[in-house]
Amino acid sequence: MENLIIGNIISFIAAISLAVSCVVKERNTVFFLQFLNCAILAVSSYFFGSYAAITTLVLCCIRNIFIIKDRFTLPVMLSVIISVVIFGLLANNRGIIGLLPVFATVEYTMCSYFIKDIKKTRISILINESIWVIYSLLIMDISTAAT
Repeated sequence: MENLIIGNIISFIAAISLAVSCVVKERNTVFFLQFLNCAILAVSSYFFGSYAAITTLVLCCIRNIFIIKDRFTLPVMLSVIISVVIFGLLANNRGIIGLLPVFATVEYTMCSYFIKDIKKTRISILINESIWVIYSLLIMDISTAAT
């Protein structure tokens, strides 16, 4: 129970950066705030015992750094996707539920490469977050699910 409380507190902090990323106007700022969100959520995932999420979130941080530095090329995107699938599957300790972070990360990684428009990026974020909300509810991460 203590781990659930700590995980939810940390997740709430991450949710703040995600919320702010939805209202900023510059694409790089969106991805910087999402980098923070992913890094903080990776820490909270430890407290939820969600190892597939930890690996995918760390890879999301790496992806976001490439995007911010304008070095997110097709080979980088494909490398991130392949790494997410391989490491996500290897670290998965939650069966089908543990695949949701993998699906969410692959979806958003592809959209991050192909979509450059800020409004379309926000739509992609909403799709991605819908997957993460379902996952969060299933692992009792109420802070992330509620925000």
